[in-house]
Amino acid sequence: MGLAHRILFSVVVIMGGCALAQPPLSRAAPAPIVSKATNTKLVVTPQASPQLAEGEFFNANGTKASLSDLLATAKSYDYILIGETHNVACDHIVQAKIIAALAESGMRFTVGMEMFAQEKQPQLDAVNNGKVSLAEFPTKVDWKDAWGFSYSLYEPIIEEIYAHKIELYALNFPFEIAKKIGDDGMESLTPEERKYLPKNHIPSMEAQEEDLTRIHDKHVELMTEGKDDPKAAEVAKKSLAHYRKRFFLIQSMWDTGMAEQAMAIRKKTNLPIVILTGTGHVEHGWGISYRLSKLDPDAKVLLIVPWRNREPIVAERGHIQFYCPLTKQSRFGFTLRMEGDGATILDVKDKSAAHTAGFLAGDNIVKVSGMDVDSMMTLHRAGVKAAKEGKDMVFTVIRDGKECTISMPVPEHPHRK
Repeated sequence: MGLAHRILFSVVVIMGGCALAQPPLSRAAPAPIVSKATNTKLVVTPQASPQLAEGEFFNANGTKASLSDLLATAKSYDYILIGETHNVACDHIVQAKIIAALAESGMRFTVGMEMFAQEKQPQLDAVNNGKVSLAEFPTKVDWKDAWGFSYSLYEPIIEEIYAHKIELYALNFPFEIAKKIGDDGMESLTPEERKYLPKNHIPSMEAQEEDLTRIHDKHVELMTEGKDDPKAAEVAKKSLAHYRKRFFLIQSMWDTGMAEQAMAIRKKTNLPIVILTGTGHVEHGWGISYRLSKLDPDAKVLLIVPWRNREPIVAERGHIQFYCPLTKQSRFGFTLRMEGDGATILDVKDKSAAHTAGFLAGDNIVKVSGMDVDSMMTLHRAGVKAAKEGKDMVFTVIRDGKECTISMPVPEHPHRK
């Protein structure tokens, strides 16, 4: 895979979770949120960050909200979008809590998930018809190959779906098609592959494209920095500008496709739909919500997104937000939480790369490859750099008050195998 393809691919993968790739948010005057799929806007003034326990909710203006408040609001909406960072366990626990509470309140609804491509709907239909047990679920839907993130993260959600007999639907188009568009463009798709694409592609809003440009260009910088030949680096950057357009196309195709699927499901079932997807597809009223405003203009859309303790509150991100600290379950095999100076390891998975390298729960990672660990982005940056150079990542760790060094090869991403 060439440099340009690797950058496009890595950016597309990261955009699924999005929140980890973003810098600290500004408390500038908020832009309007699309609170209804018409032109109705919600404009509020952000307040000081509230003192919250993990999993607690607050309104767009920063005031605390109860689960009962959320339920009272949600019952009048047609689409309820709940954002997540895919490898943050707390986000999924909150999503499961919301689904359970909605069901127990007597509300009837369906659930649509970004994690499933449309080709998986026959397996999900078998689930909906009671032909697949909860224990069989991850195997029958090919979870490991289809999504790549650990099933244990999503298990609380699936348990609630089973417990309350909620119909489950696939929203996405196959990941392989997105990769093919990135590598070779739309013209490379077969007629069979094209049937999964949205019927009426809706390009991104200007504000979203500006944000996508920032994310894309940051990854271009990561992949081209340190080149010995400045001219070669410049040529690479010019080449990558071409792939930025494909990145925009893939992202808008995803958002439009999921919006079309959600609308079709709502019309088929005549029920509201809860949509579980990466925060980047939810926040600011961009992504799926913006496409719904074009496709289903009379529908009401509720945006619920996670908030991290290292970010100021920004009202424009969502109507309701919930507090989940930035805890990342890494493909390296450890679970991290940003706290104090560095990232603390909460858990190490047996037989993982982290376990093999010698990491222990309680270790505090303060440096990686010479960089201070002041955000999860630092770990990503170090991983990209190490993979590009074909070197191990080198971690500086505080264990029992003493400093030690641990080296670890960069594991291959499951979608790149």
